[in-house]
Amino acid sequence: MSADNGSRARRSRGEVPTGPNYGTPRHGSAFTRLRRTSGLSFLGLRRPSGQLTLSGAVRGELRKMFSLRSTWVLLLSVMLLQPLSTGLIACALRVLVGHGQQTNHFLTNLLPTSSDVFWSAVAGGLFPAMIAAGILGVLVLTREFSGATIESTLTANPRRGMVLMAKGFVLALLTWLAAQVGLLLSWILATPLLSVRSGILPVSKSGLALIDLLGGPLMLVLFALMGLGLGALSRSKAGGIGLFLGLTLILPLILGFLRSLIPHAGWLQIPFRLTPTSLLGTFLSNLGQASEAGRGWWPTWWQAGLIMMVWTALCCALGTLVFRRADIG
Repeated sequence: MSADNGSRARRSRGEVPTGPNYGTPRHGSAFTRLRRTSGLSFLGLRRPSGQLTLSGAVRGELRKMFSLRSTWVLLLSVMLLQPLSTGLIACALRVLVGHGQQTNHFLTNLLPTSSDVFWSAVAGGLFPAMIAAGILGVLVLTREFSGATIESTLTANPRRGMVLMAKGFVLALLTWLAAQVGLLLSWILATPLLSVRSGILPVSKSGLALIDLLGGPLMLVLFALMGLGLGALSRSKAGGIGLFLGLTLILPLILGFLRSLIPHAGWLQIPFRLTPTSLLGTFLSNLGQASEAGRGWWPTWWQAGLIMMVWTALCCALGTLVFRRADIG
């Protein structure tokens, strides 16, 4: 009886055998590993150790952008607007030349005298593509605000600077690829339509072909990143697109109108030439002798590229500041 009473006493005291404690999850346990990999880990935002990485954020943004129809539509617009514009410019020039041949007009020598017309037609499609690239940059961020998915994005990656950097990297890569392919298609299309007998460019524009073919897509990347910064600044589709169109289209029109309306307002030429659209035209045409012609200061092609980089950096800096400090709601 004493032995039975002793065993009952041990059971009443709730003695449990010694062994591993499964109640509290320890470091390296299956529960801890599951907790670290839960919550949008399929986007690749985290390493196995739970640390956020830029490469994972970039992969997540790539998958996100490729899943949206608007991304494909705007990228195709950037690519196809260039050969379409080049074909229209080439057909218009051929019609003008044909009219000049009938009337003995000076346009009869327009095409065969200089290759500048050829490269102007090739790069002319970058202007409408610029608008599509800027709108794409605005929508990369603002559509998450309008669709109320920005909270999920920031829950998966609370580092807002990294989120914006990943979006900018993916946007720059896709815009550059679309713009480069479109410019090459424009070159291929313009070659049979605009036969230029003189294949040698003037000495002052010997590098015009390289500037247009290699630098033109990079300028479109700057416009797309500027749209991203304006979208982060406004956090709305209408506001971001309005700011971008105001800088690229409305501001040059206002400055040009004031310059023609106000007498002795030649100083307005300088801010007009510093607008983003004017800088794109200066970069693509490789202007560098405007000051020698007595028309005042005009930036060279490389100065236009640097000033456009300043425009983009300013918009991105303001957008990043607002995006990192403003409340999401």
